[in-house]
Amino acid sequence: MHRLDRETLQGFSEAVLIKGGLAPQDAKIGAEVLLQSDAAGIASHGLSRLTLYMERIDLGLVNLRPDIRILSESPTTMVIDCDNGMGIANVPKIQQMGMDRVKNSGIFAVTMRNSTHYGAGSYYALKALERDLFSLLTTNTTPCMAPTGGRDVLIGTNPLTITVPAGKEKPFVLDMATSRVPMGKLQAALREKQPIPDDWALDKNGRPTTDAGEGMLGTLLPIGDYKGYGLAVLVDVLSAVLAGAAYAQDIGRLVNYDRPKPEGIGHFMLFMDISRFRPLDEFKADMDRYIRIMKNSTRTDGIKEIYLAGEIEFNKMEEYRREGIPVTESLGEQLLQLGRRLGLASDKDDFPGMAAKAAKAVAAGSV
Repeated sequence: MHRLDRETLQGFSEAVLIKGGLAPQDAKIGAEVLLQSDAAGIASHGLSRLTLYMERIDLGLVNLRPDIRILSESPTTMVIDCDNGMGIANVPKIQQMGMDRVKNSGIFAVTMRNSTHYGAGSYYALKALERDLFSLLTTNTTPCMAPTGGRDVLIGTNPLTITVPAGKEKPFVLDMATSRVPMGKLQAALREKQPIPDDWALDKNGRPTTDAGEGMLGTLLPIGDYKGYGLAVLVDVLSAVLAGAAYAQDIGRLVNYDRPKPEGIGHFMLFMDISRFRPLDEFKADMDRYIRIMKNSTRTDGIKEIYLAGEIEFNKMEEYRREGIPVTESLGEQLLQLGRRLGLASDKDDFPGMAAKAAKAVAAGSV
């Protein structure tokens, strides 16, 4: 296991994305999205995605210089065509546009079409919290889950992220897939040669499996059976049907594709200015009280602490800030091979050495 500081891993990720053809500023934003995921302990959506993103860039499935256009706009809404641009580089900029507009209207919603995977929701959550906004973010994804009772893979993990600011307590951040686990967890288990629980996925014959590879060829299972299926459909409606983006079999698959094509997915973002409903300091005080009621409630046997959504990730961020972000040996080797292919490392470099060298090159503007 390697442990590296965030700045080094950020610089390495920027170098990879620049080598892939992104403009330096876009690479910087994209790397920030990825590293926020790793820094919060969500390893399935961070550095581990770099190889996949580079593969799609190499196949010409991402527009590295998109013409992002506002198709329509009102005092409370905006519709964006992302022109098949890199989600992790472009969606953060669109989020800022939406949050800027909420100052005038109090509530503002944005839909995006013709987009690509935008990373983990935790990055966008923190940006909304910096402005003390309530936010609801949804995105549809590559199909990897069947409707409850079916076997055709038609629905993505379809995550949603909800943020609510607090005062002295940690804010509420619900960042969850509507499948029991994101596909990235199966990819990580396959890379680490680890079995998966038998309630994560079904194989292609509809049977429970502990083999991550078989699960990736089959279907993930939704959270709460039909309830998770219902939430996944809602995310499809907001992110794709409302946005005019691709859904079901029309989405270009992110993995396991025979004939690769652009994803064409969509995103939905809703922001609310809490101060339009009541004074912000009063709201935060009540949120703090509510959080303490939950955390101080009677615990069941063997439970040391009750958590609210997002609290464990905030704790991870504090731990990793002190001790460095962990990178497994297998992921480090995968990234080392990627770096060598891109000319960021020699045959003598190990992963920490390569990452440090790449970060220095980015800082010097020599990538």
